[in-house]
Amino acid sequence: MMTRKEFLEQVMKMANLKDLKQADEATRAVISLTKIIIGPKLSKKIAEVSPPDLREGWEAIKPAYPKKPIKIITCPGGEDADIRQLAPFLQKYLGVEVTVENIVGFWGKILFEKFQMTEPDGYTLISYTFPRSIIVENISETHFRTRDLTPIFAWSAGNQLLVVSPETYKNFDHFLKEAKSRRLKGAISVKGGISHLSGLLFAEGLGIQVNWVPYGGLASSISALTRKEVDFMICLAGALPSWIKSGKIKILATLPDRFGMSSPYFQNIENLRALGYDLPTITVRHILEAPPNTPSHIITVLEEAFKNAIREPAYMEWARKNYVIIDPLGAQALAQEINEAYPKIEKIKERLKEEVGEAEGVER
Repeated sequence: MMTRKEFLEQVMKMANLKDLKQADEATRAVISLTKIIIGPKLSKKIAEVSPPDLREGWEAIKPAYPKKPIKIITCPGGEDADIRQLAPFLQKYLGVEVTVENIVGFWGKILFEKFQMTEPDGYTLISYTFPRSIIVENISETHFRTRDLTPIFAWSAGNQLLVVSPETYKNFDHFLKEAKSRRLKGAISVKGGISHLSGLLFAEGLGIQVNWVPYGGLASSISALTRKEVDFMICLAGALPSWIKSGKIKILATLPDRFGMSSPYFQNIENLRALGYDLPTITVRHILEAPPNTPSHIITVLEEAFKNAIREPAYMEWARKNYVIIDPLGAQALAQEINEAYPKIEKIKERLKEEVGEAEGVER
């Protein structure tokens, strides 16, 4: 049975090194990188079948990444809640501190352009609600492309809902009849936002005309709806728990999505696909990305950490209470979904630019 010293002597001879110290340093570097590539499960199996002396050395060597704190930049105003819930669990599985930094002006192209130039070492990452970045690309002249960023993981998806005041529409047929007879007002939290995009696809698919009214935030939009300043709004489910419980708003229908005929959290709410309206949609997701050309072994480590973090009972319970649908996608599947979103958004590019305005789009 080979001892650690005998192993290093063999390394020294095979690599033509001058002493055991060099052999030890070379071995540590190779094992550190190997641990990243093979992952923790296989690494543990190797340790279990190794002689005691070699096992001790193998287990003592840490993977080459990560070695220092990881920073995740994201959007303030509540959108950061999901990634902040996950951060402690990511720390647990990565073995380093994970900080979440809010960036003001997150909607703007400047942030994504700067991120594209960030060192691809895995220590600065970006988390946002997709397809935000592709919208920014299409409403202004930019020097970044979402396709060029390195996908890491998508862990949750959100339902887009048609929300009205409880005293207005009895059901979706009632709403659609009214929408066909006049131009409705729809509340959105921000021009060119994800709900604005979903609203445009919604209106186009139904053949209705809508005046979209921005209110500078989700809470303001919901308040406007309760005051009946607008006829309806399109928004994500995660923003609504307290409003639903208070009875101040009513979910009239869920928009078609990849989950089929009904929402996991709104089984008794009409789904437009079930009603025969197969409208164009884009799945809204919380995603994590790295700068372009980030090495694959770094992505592998981050993917594994996320897969474990989202299974933590505390996070799963938080997700349930906030209507978050846990629907994980690894790097490869996320890259495919990003590519599939491009033509859908580009199809209504001119309408988006017309409503947002080129200057306004550049500033966001």
